[in-house]
Amino acid sequence: MSDFGTEELSARGVCAQARPFSYFDAFVKTFSDAYDRESNPDGYINLAVAQNNLTVDLLHDRFNDALKELSPSTTAQYDDMKGSHAMRCAMARHMTRRVVADDSVEAVRAEDLVLSSGAGAVIENLVFCVCNEGDGVFIPSPYYPAFPNDLRARLGVQTVPVSSTRSSASRGQVCLPQAARRRNIEERKDLHMKMILLSNPSNPQGIIYSREDMEETIVWAVSQKLHVISDEIYACSIFGEGGHAFVSAISIVEKLIKDALDRGDAEFAQNCRDYVHVVYGMSKDFCASGYRVGALWTQNAGIHRALDNVSYFCAIPGPMQHALAIVLNDDEFLDGFFEENRKRLRKQYATVAERIDASVIEIVPTSGMFVYFNLRKYLPEIQPTYEDEHRLWNHIYTEAKVVLTPGKDCASDEPGWFRMCFAAVPEHTLRQAIERIRAAFETIRDSSRC
Repeated sequence: MSDFGTEELSARGVCAQARPFSYFDAFVKTFSDAYDRESNPDGYINLAVAQNNLTVDLLHDRFNDALKELSPSTTAQYDDMKGSHAMRCAMARHMTRRVVADDSVEAVRAEDLVLSSGAGAVIENLVFCVCNEGDGVFIPSPYYPAFPNDLRARLGVQTVPVSSTRSSASRGQVCLPQAARRRNIEERKDLHMKMILLSNPSNPQGIIYSREDMEETIVWAVSQKLHVISDEIYACSIFGEGGHAFVSAISIVEKLIKDALDRGDAEFAQNCRDYVHVVYGMSKDFCASGYRVGALWTQNAGIHRALDNVSYFCAIPGPMQHALAIVLNDDEFLDGFFEENRKRLRKQYATVAERIDASVIEIVPTSGMFVYFNLRKYLPEIQPTYEDEHRLWNHIYTEAKVVLTPGKDCASDEPGWFRMCFAAVPEHTLRQAIERIRAAFETIRDSSRC
């Protein structure tokens, strides 16, 4: 590979050279030296990738059966770049039945959906349509560690973390209106804020925001003419009991529109249609991160016109759409699949809870495929820093050969937090990873006694 100088790249190319997160090199290394209990027992175990491998066997078999069904010759030709009609209808039906799951609101319409190659592409395209370079996006923290790179690498959009207190986070409260207003007024007068991006259920915490907090956030944002993106890619991966019931932003915004029209406020109703957007996809709930299928729900006509053009660059292959539409319309299979997936997620989390010191799990997840836990007791007692957190992360990486996500990358407001993606590996590999981490902690205790 030639050493093409940085000075020859565009400003965009130079920006894209930045690592998407601090642990990227370690993350990539695990793919070439991955643990296998038979062939590579000393390999690395990657618990920093938010994907679900627990139920991939069931989907793989059904998808292969769907591929065997004769597809029309049109799948080898150009189609609507926002998704074939059959695939958008199938996705709308699935989202109505399992994501929104609210009989009091109208069904999701296929014409309100735009399909692209993954939820990351969906978010980037949406932000491309709404934000200018240098604009800002509020994100409740802690957040998905790749969000800043996703918005910065090609768009030049800045992320502004909005921190929740630990006590409110454990109850699943967004607390955005007050915090965002304070952050904007006091600290970011120079930044043009255009949007709020939130994950519900939350990555990395695995909690669900209450309907009241979501509604308050949406009402406040719409009144400020801030766009809201509700990233709901874990909506069908709710495995725990307790906490808040999941409510899609689609359900909330439809109710807000109805109430606004009932009181004669047509302007607010239209703003709800224009400023609230929902992202969904098949990577997480379907254990299919390699299929690259994401969906945007929006009623903003201008965004749809822009995506008529932009979607060309990230369209989903026709044969893939044909096969997945068959799977999405198979209710008997999907009902059994999601029930089994929840069961396996519940069992996998139990493996973590049984083997990790209960005192570090301050936020008990009820959804997703990760646990966000606090290892502050392994940091210096007096004024621990993010440098101390990195040293602990590196100790786990080098001694245990396990990759975790450090809290700093999630914009945690204090050092010592880590994300473990417990569904990324089989149960026996997860057990091995936890035993290695516990052994690494013992070396820390031993060194502190010297």
